[in-house]
Amino acid sequence: MKTDVLVVGSLNFDILIKQSRLPFIGETFNGEDLYQMPGGKGGNQAVQCARLGLNVRMVGCVGKDLFGQELIKSLEENHISCFDIKQCGASGLGLVQILQDGNYCSTIIKGANYHLDVRDIKDDFFADAPLVILQSEIPENVVKKVVDRARHHDCIILLNNAPARFIEDEMLSKVDFLVINETEASFMLGYQVNTPEDAFKAAATLKGRVRKSVIITLGEKGSVVISDEVNSHFPAVKCDNVVDATGAGDSYIGALGYGIIKNLPLAESIRFASEVSAYSVQNYGGQGSFPTLEKLQAFPEYS
Repeated sequence: MKTDVLVVGSLNFDILIKQSRLPFIGETFNGEDLYQMPGGKGGNQAVQCARLGLNVRMVGCVGKDLFGQELIKSLEENHISCFDIKQCGASGLGLVQILQDGNYCSTIIKGANYHLDVRDIKDDFFADAPLVILQSEIPENVVKKVVDRARHHDCIILLNNAPARFIEDEMLSKVDFLVINETEASFMLGYQVNTPEDAFKAAATLKGRVRKSVIITLGEKGSVVISDEVNSHFPAVKCDNVVDATGAGDSYIGALGYGIIKNLPLAESIRFASEVSAYSVQNYGGQGSFPTLEKLQAFPEYS
């Protein structure tokens, strides 16, 4: 089966706690509900691509434990190729605290994700993959090798620098699409990025360091895109039923990947990604809330 998208990235098992607020230091605080599900930025982005009908190959590392078994099972249920996922150590974990307004904060345990090694990255991964998606929840030297080999094979490279880390200009110059949120943009530029105006300034600076496009997502404030073909602010899709924003950014990236593979104009891809991520925030959990094309077409805001 031909690969549409190669995703190299993290696989975490997520534990989500629904609560009215964050506890104070030293306070014991009662949560309202608990959810357990597969996650990790790499896994999430792969699942959203697959839910939209793309053929996805996943490269990553899970633990030799029950969490690892569940992570692989979830990917396989979404028809994602898992032959290149290795198992060692303990699985990565994510502890996510979801507040009443749908916002969240999370703590990540790297676990097996940091057992992924440059020796695990094979040249044949890139031979039939037109698009490579990766993030920063795996070792830095692995990200660098993936970018190098993908560029050598003339793949389209979409880098989600999350969580944010310093990236040398030499590596950024090989990236086609850089996708970051306002927090990650603030880290990369050294000043606060909060508004669309801030994001335009940040994206304009970063655009000179990448091959094609910089996309800065701003949650309910939408997203800002600067590329050779688009220089615009895209409003977020209005959604009155936000219950959990966990994974919304990953859903956005998976949908953007779909637009790239389908050769949609960038502006159309951004609008589509906004619609998909808006759908995802109306249910609890990351992957469990990601829509298929069929479900999306029943979404009132779908155009």
